[in-house]
Amino acid sequence: MQQTGYSLFGQRLVERNIITQNQLDEAIHRQQTTMGHRKLGEILVRLNYISKNHIAEGLADQLGIPIIKISEREIPKAILNLIDTGVAQVYRVIPLAEDGPSLVVATADPTNINMLDNLERLLDRSIRPQLASPEEISLGLAKYYGLTDSTVESMLSTVSSQSTMSTLSTMSNVSSMGSSLSSMGSSMSSDDISQSSMSMDSMDMEGDTGPGMTEDEDDADSPVVRYVHKLILEAFRLRASDIHVEPGKFDLKIRYRIDGVLHLMPPPPKRAQPSIVSRLKIMSGMDISERRVPQDGRIKIQLGGKVVDLRVSALPSVHGESVVMRILDKSGLLLGLGQLGFSAEDQDRWEVLLGHSTGVVLVTGPTGSGKTTTLYASLHNLNQVDTKIITVEDPVEYQLHGINQVQINHDIGWNFARALRSIVRQDPDIVMVGEIRDSETAEIAIKAALTGHLVFSTLHTNDAPAAFVRLTDIGVKSFLVASGVRAVLGQRLVRMNCTTCKEPYIPSEIEFERLGFPVDVRKVEFFHGRGCDNCNQTGYQGRIGVYELLMNNDEMRHMIMHHSAAGEMRRAARNNGMTTMREDAWRKVLSGITTVEEVNRVTSVDEQLSRVAAP
Repeated sequence: MQQTGYSLFGQRLVERNIITQNQLDEAIHRQQTTMGHRKLGEILVRLNYISKNHIAEGLADQLGIPIIKISEREIPKAILNLIDTGVAQVYRVIPLAEDGPSLVVATADPTNINMLDNLERLLDRSIRPQLASPEEISLGLAKYYGLTDSTVESMLSTVSSQSTMSTLSTMSNVSSMGSSLSSMGSSMSSDDISQSSMSMDSMDMEGDTGPGMTEDEDDADSPVVRYVHKLILEAFRLRASDIHVEPGKFDLKIRYRIDGVLHLMPPPPKRAQPSIVSRLKIMSGMDISERRVPQDGRIKIQLGGKVVDLRVSALPSVHGESVVMRILDKSGLLLGLGQLGFSAEDQDRWEVLLGHSTGVVLVTGPTGSGKTTTLYASLHNLNQVDTKIITVEDPVEYQLHGINQVQINHDIGWNFARALRSIVRQDPDIVMVGEIRDSETAEIAIKAALTGHLVFSTLHTNDAPAAFVRLTDIGVKSFLVASGVRAVLGQRLVRMNCTTCKEPYIPSEIEFERLGFPVDVRKVEFFHGRGCDNCNQTGYQGRIGVYELLMNNDEMRHMIMHHSAAGEMRRAARNNGMTTMREDAWRKVLSGITTVEEVNRVTSVDEQLSRVAAP
């Protein structure tokens, strides 16, 4: 267990006469009562019993590695340039040298596997950590990157209250300001990852700059620019999928969606709201003089040499424009089918489906349930030189090599149905339709499948059997549904236990009642995450799919033709061996992957008792 290791660390401090046994006992007591989410070393520092250097010395002692003295080194600029300023500050690392394909970095916590994994993903190379004290890391950041520790408030302190008193009311003002900002570009600091940024200290919500301002006209020294960049970088570091910037009457709320759940972040000052929103709209190519209607845009930003895409939406609200950014990370799209969370039986059946040359295969679930990831992982598996794949999407979020992707444009009438008609004349082997929204699109997709194409698409239903009812409800003829749809995959995402702080626990009686399974708790060991730095104190890290795969057969076709209810189809599918999403999630509880709480939160109670409930 985690605590045992830190108790050993504490005993070594006592043996070295750095702290007394009473001080150690007090720190352990606080950890077990009021400060359970903090490490023992951090608690001892907060009690002023040790310094941060003692933590580094303790780690060096435990790990059997030396402590690096950054202040006694001269690191070449070529090495420093391997990690950009913002990345170095957020991750608090200093590059030291290259060792073949690996980059050697100094960090105060070489045991933080999550941080190292994220850094490797960001830099696209392996990382070999070396231990340095927190003070040495701070000195190194100041010496080599010109960075000192700063809070959000101090970072934005130069956004003065005058920003609420000045208004840029005419386009001539905007034009003159643009030229002055352009001249400022020559003196931009290299400390920011953004190549260019705009100073907005004198703007308010009623006086944003007009359209046409570009990032080349910006000032990288602007505190707002630095804040926005670090806002995005921190979201990437925490594996967030979305960034929410939400204006309130007296504050500006910042929330990250991590593993499907929103988490509140430290807020910037309210007075910085107009500048932050304007900066985001400029970066995403929106018209910042328009604040009355919703707008959409995209941001491409370099983080540590890696280009990250963000889809941006701005929505007018009572207290200003709300901005939501979806981080589009391709890494999850290239996962193997086994990494998505399929059980062995469902994966075998899904791979058989991928081997067919005709038929419609539907993936169902609400927004954010991982449908796109499943489809792209499947297409990646099918993407061969002898196979032509065409997708039609609204919008194309991820551009994949070797696949022909078509973007919908409703403004010119280029919708799914019209695009699908054109696509089938391009001689594809496999077609992916982003979403079936109407009977016309559904009928064209099914007819394409019946004439020799394998068609994938998504549908918004609560479970797999409801997909058949949904198609007939929107007007698709029942004989087309029965003959054309080969299978339906229903799915959700559950959060996984953090592997660093996972420990046994006993769920509450209320959780068992909501579960709906006959469980003998004496025969089952349950696990949850206690909460640690690696999982941001949530107890969860990452998500995994839970699935139900309904294969169409003669019995199901008969029920579709006779317009049977979804519940009847569900019972028939289960009798034919379909594992429901709740049963699949329960298996993951028994394997220690997730918790009973997650099963109850994400899935619905099945109509019959589970076949896998009793261990």
